[in-house]
Amino acid sequence: MEESSSSSSATMLKLTASNYSIWKPRMEDILYCKDLYEPLQLLGQKPEGKSDDAWSILNRKAVGQIRQWVDQSVFHHVAQETDAYKLWTKLSSMYERKTAQNKASVIRRLVNLKYRDGRSVTEHLSDFQGLINLLTNMKMVLDDELQALVLLSSLPDSWDTLVVSLSNSVSQGVLTLDIVKDSMFNEKARRKEQSVVAESEALVSEYRGRTNNRKFHRRDKSKVRSRDGSRGRSKTRKDLECYHCGGIGHMKRECRLFK
Repeated sequence: MEESSSSSSATMLKLTASNYSIWKPRMEDILYCKDLYEPLQLLGQKPEGKSDDAWSILNRKAVGQIRQWVDQSVFHHVAQETDAYKLWTKLSSMYERKTAQNKASVIRRLVNLKYRDGRSVTEHLSDFQGLINLLTNMKMVLDDELQALVLLSSLPDSWDTLVVSLSNSVSQGVLTLDIVKDSMFNEKARRKEQSVVAESEALVSEYRGRTNNRKFHRRDKSKVRSRDGSRGRSKTRKDLECYHCGGIGHMKRECRLFK
């Protein structure tokens, strides 16, 4: 039990004004793992057979555990609470408002959520699910197909091929959220692989271009050296050829027939 509770706390985050939908289920897990969930489960009512002192201590432990994971900006709202259930319901009333204005605000954020090329698909799906959870906490449950369509509409124009492909391939025209998620991960992996291949081909092409340039410059320098004779092999007299008589061993100016 101790190892399990330590693992839960290791991944815990502090409650702020914007992460209640994630914080709440994680906090519930910690309270269950530490056997501190009874005051919330019983709606603050002391069970039979438990003394007032034991109940009070259990509440203070639960309150202490909850407030340990509350940000400083939120802490002063619950600083005086000693009853775990009252503390829990106060946080719920602060961050689970179900007014039409708050619902409209979350819906607007969900509709305006857009994926940007180059961003992690996992991060985008996390933002999407966070907004879905906020709506669920407000008793607004979107069915699976509607969630799938909203997620698909968050993709940019560069993903139109995937959108059209999914729309034409689903059975009876009904998309599921899992299908859209899996397709997004597969598309991201495919694009990453294409990018690696293109980069590799560009490097090979650049390497070949440099190699060819080096060979060309070497041949060019070789020709220049041969023409000016600065570094070429010097000719001996037996290699000389007369341009007048065609004889070997002398030049034109030394040729007797020319003279």
